[in-house]
Order: sequence, then structure tokens, then C-alpha cells
Amino acid sequence: MSSTSSTVGTQQIWRPWSIPLDDMLMRRKLCGVLNKITDSNFESMSDRIVPLAVSVERSENSELLDTFVRMIFQRGLSDTRFTDVYVNLCQKIVDELEGERSQWRRVDLFHIGNPMVCFETSLRVLSQYEFDRIVDSGDLETLLIFSKFVGGLFTEGVLYVSDVQSILDDLFARARYSNGHSVAIRRFLSPVLDAFNASQFLDLLAIFPRVENILQEGKISSMTRYIMMHLHDEILYPQPQDAFSSSRQRIEVYGLDVDDSDLESADDLQEDLARILRACDEQARYTIFRRDFIRGVRFFQELRVDDRHLFVSSLLSIVFSSGGFDDAAFIAGLFSRDAIRDLCRYGDAFIEGFGPSMADLEDICLDVPDAYPMMALMVHSSALSTSVVTDLASLIRPTTSSSSNPRERFLEAYSFAALKSESAVQSSVEEEADD
Repeated sequence: MSSTSSTVGTQQIWRPWSIPLDDMLMRRKLCGVLNKITDSNFESMSDRIVPLAVSVERSENSELLDTFVRMIFQRGLSDTRFTDVYVNLCQKIVDELEGERSQWRRVDLFHIGNPMVCFETSLRVLSQYEFDRIVDSGDLETLLIFSKFVGGLFTEGVLYVSDVQSILDDLFARARYSNGHSVAIRRFLSPVLDAFNASQFLDLLAIFPRVENILQEGKISSMTRYIMMHLHDEILYPQPQDAFSSSRQRIEVYGLDVDDSDLESADDLQEDLARILRACDEQARYTIFRRDFIRGVRFFQELRVDDRHLFVSSLLSIVFSSGGFDDAAFIAGLFSRDAIRDLCRYGDAFIEGFGPSMADLEDICLDVPDAYPMMALMVHSSALSTSVVTDLASLIRPTTSSSSNPRERFLEAYSFAALKSESAVQSSVEEEADD
């Protein structure tokens, strides 16, 4: 009798919390929903994933849970259009699972589940594992995507300070010798700096002393110094957060009399512009890093006439962030194509796209010594008229450190580019063909 009791006592007692789940069925369901989820249908699609997450966790099958988490995590790294969507999905899953556990505690006061076999634990372990794997592989592009994704998970409370400390330690250590890891730090902190409690997050992560330590290094690159100084300023002088979630709420609070249709169009326009800017940045990065002329031409064609200057501006921004003359030569090759010139002729896309970078050219030159010849090469390749080029040169804002007339300096570089551009563009085209 005692032997039987002992056997029964050591066996796992079945309860409704623990429900078996078919591995292949789970994979098919999750993959099907992940293939459809977007910003616009997030609520309906995520409502189909949450019950699946509950079932997976209830199964108490650690391998199945790891597979479930990995499928969502990998999608967050591979589908860069919807990185924020997958961050929000993880947050919703965590919130709903905690709600489910709370419901069970009302029935069973001693129910705690298995803290080692839960969505949060699996996500934390996977984050560190993926970081180590990406760093070891040297895949900078994936590291940048990973950094933004994990930064979002931390900002939304899915990951804790202890979960990201070692990742940040490694990134800051490598940033002393690598521009790419400096950019990865900026990507990680991007959602953090936008959070309403950004100052608290920054203190918990000890970002300010980390940044200052790097700036005190004497042998860091110009690009790393620029990024760290920019972070330093953002931490010291944070931008005020908008207390209103929309223009409608702001006008209701202040009692302004504005037509409802105008409010909707204003909010829609802001949201649409933000989406276009994100798309331009992503496409510019892909076009330059992959040396993909076709991708650049296709995206120019997809954009509306009034938005093409945004892509021009994004391309210039990526070029000056990298500081590589070969990137400038590649973009010159892109701008020299007849198809691009025809597309950018309407709406003055080249003129408006060059404007912001031209105005900041003196500041850019502090971090990118070749900024003038790089810009001259790209402007010359766009085949703008001499009068327009002269007007663009007049936009350059002189600084206190300017040793010569910026306008004349650019026009001199432009004249030199006119002599050398043919060979530079041809070289870029040949490199792209080899790739």
C-alpha cells in the first residue's frame, strides 16, 4: 500500500493546465497567421496567435515552446517592414499569458506554472543566443535589425535590464573599434529614447557613463564619435514627449473648433509620412549595402512623385553615415541612369532631396572629410543645370570652423567631379556587375 502511494505521489498529476499539443499543427497555424499579420490587421491576427501561445505554454513542452518563440523571433529579424508589429505581438502574448496565469490562481492558489517553461524565459534565452550567433557570424546587417528588435522588446517591458545588460556590454566594448557596433547601439536605443519614461530606462542601463567612456577614448573613428556625441546630446537634452495621442485629442482638450474631416486627414497624413520615411530608409540601406541598382530603380517607380525626394535624402544619409567614397560612387551611378533622372525630374526630387544634406555639408565634413567631393560626384551625376547647382551650393551653412567659402569650395569640387565622374561612375557599374 505504501509502495503504491509512493508511486502515485511521484507521478505528475494531470490537470487541465497541462494539455498536449501537436507540433506540426502548431507550426502550420502559427506560420499561416505570421504570413498575414500587418499593422492594419494586427488586432485580429494577434487574437488568433494568443490562444495558440496559451496552448503551447500549457503543454509544458519546452521544445515546442522554444520552437514557437523562435518562429516569432526569426520573423521579427527577417521581416524588417514589421519589426514594431512583432515587438507588439510579443508584448501582447506576455500580457495575455500573465492574465491567464492570474485566472488560474483564482482556482488554484498554489498554481505558479513552470517558470522555466514559459514564453518570457524562452524569449530571454533566445535573445542572448541569437546575439552571440550574429556577432560570431559577423553579419552586421542582421545585427542592426536584431538591435532595434531587442531594444523594442526592452522598451515594451518584455525583456528586463538583466536580459540586455550583457548585450549592451558587448556592443559598447566593440564600438571602440567598429563603426557598425556603434550604429547597433543607436538602433537599440532608438525605441528607448522615444519612450515616455526614457530617462528612467537610460539610468537603469547606465547609458550616459558608457557613452562618456567611449568619447574619452582617443582612437575612435569619426563616425563612432559622431554617433556617441549625438547620443550624448539626446540624453542631456531630451525632446519633450507629446502628451496627446492624436490631433483630435489635442483639439478636444483645448476646445478648438476644427472640422472633423480635417482632423482625420491631418492624422492620416502624419502616419502616412512616417511610414514612407521608414520605408525610404530601409530601401536605401538595402540598395546601398547590396549594391542593388534594380531595387533602387523599382522603389523610385513605386513612390509617388511628391515623395521621391525623401528617397533621395535617405540615400544621401546612408552614404554619409558610412563615409565611404565607394558608396557615393554607387549612388552616382544610380542617379546617372536615365530612368532615375526622368523619375526625379518631376516634382524636383533631386533638388529637394539634395537640399538638407547640402545645408549641413560643413557639419558633415567634420566627420566625413571627403563629404565635399562625395556630394559633388552625386550632384553632378543627377545632370542638374549649372544654375540649379549654384543655388544648391548657396544652401551650405558656414560654421565657425569654416576655413574657406563653403559655396566656392563645393563648386570647385563640382568642377573637378565633372572631369572625373565618367570614370568613377563606370567603376561603380563594373563593381555592381561583378557582384
